[in-house]
Amino acid sequence: MSTEVHQENTAAGRCPFAIQDGHRAVLESGTIGSFDMFGVKHWLVAAADDVKLVTNDPRFSSAAPSGMLPERRPGWFSGMDAPEHNRYRQKIAGDFTLRAARRQEEFVRRAADACLDDIETSGPGADLVPGYAKRLPSLVINDLYGLAEDEGAGLESRIRAITGATDLGDVKSLTDEFFAHALALVRAKRTQPGDNLLHRLAEAGEDEILLSDEEATGVFAVLLFAGHDSVQQMVGYCLYALLAHPEQAAAIRADPALIDGAVEEMLRFLPLNQFGVPRVCVEDVELHGQTIAAGDNVIPLYSTANRDPGVFADPDTFDVTRVQEHNFAFGYGIHKCPGQHLSRVLIKVAVTRLFERFPDVRPAGEVPMNNGLGLFSPAELRVTWGAA
Repeated sequence: MSTEVHQENTAAGRCPFAIQDGHRAVLESGTIGSFDMFGVKHWLVAAADDVKLVTNDPRFSSAAPSGMLPERRPGWFSGMDAPEHNRYRQKIAGDFTLRAARRQEEFVRRAADACLDDIETSGPGADLVPGYAKRLPSLVINDLYGLAEDEGAGLESRIRAITGATDLGDVKSLTDEFFAHALALVRAKRTQPGDNLLHRLAEAGEDEILLSDEEATGVFAVLLFAGHDSVQQMVGYCLYALLAHPEQAAAIRADPALIDGAVEEMLRFLPLNQFGVPRVCVEDVELHGQTIAAGDNVIPLYSTANRDPGVFADPDTFDVTRVQEHNFAFGYGIHKCPGQHLSRVLIKVAVTRLFERFPDVRPAGEVPMNNGLGLFSPAELRVTWGAA
């Protein structure tokens, strides 16, 4: 059996911390859902066990043609299956370890303080989305890749154009433009000295993996698409969650040791990612009495899996003291986001420094949410502090 889902394309009237009604209906039905995206049918799986199946079972491929995504490109490892996928992950593995993320924490802290200095100068009423939630990850990502400010801004603007497009033809043409720009940047970096990630993509280091210009561009593009916009929006969403739940922020201030678990709870609770990474079924699979045919598109709903009551007790309650189980915020299986450790550091620092610098920070007005098919998060987050 399946449940037909009518996608909610607007944030109007929706609780800012609730999963979509259609997705919840799939989860509660114990079935799978169906949904048309750009005229192409997709199956939706919502329960945690079903998400694990689709992301781990070789019958669901990341490499098979989907009829939806732009053409497959060299190095685009999120669109590959093992063992091909593993070669590219190995190339970047050393840059995304927990140890590497902890080494970057001091830079993240300095960058956060620089952002907050400017927010303090601008005064109460400042919008945390552009000035902090977006700016801080941009500074950190540019440092990680060895990008000048204008280089990072150029890439970011092109990513925003792609993620904001509503026509499939526009998505493909904008993606072509992005890759041409990124390829030129990769070729320029090959001739420049440096010890940042983008330079290392062009080298055969200790891993002895030498990538072509096109492969290095593909790997670089995957990392940017997977981590740039999503991290920016997640930082803003986490700040909003704590501002909207002051008792949870107070619990962290009273016991700073809660912060790591609080980050995990925010990752679990906040329905940022409206979809997971699509898969394509490569042979007929029966799931909950419904046949998913070879060639069908399947989307694992990570945010919905994070609200599965079979895994998480009282899943719709935001509780930073919760004993944490594995969550699906960064995906599952071999395609789990390589930048997960750095993302956690970014969120932790962004939260702690904001509340350390402005202990009485609070919302200043309504918080509009982003519209669209992809990520769900605050579009604006104005705050005030000091005397009421």
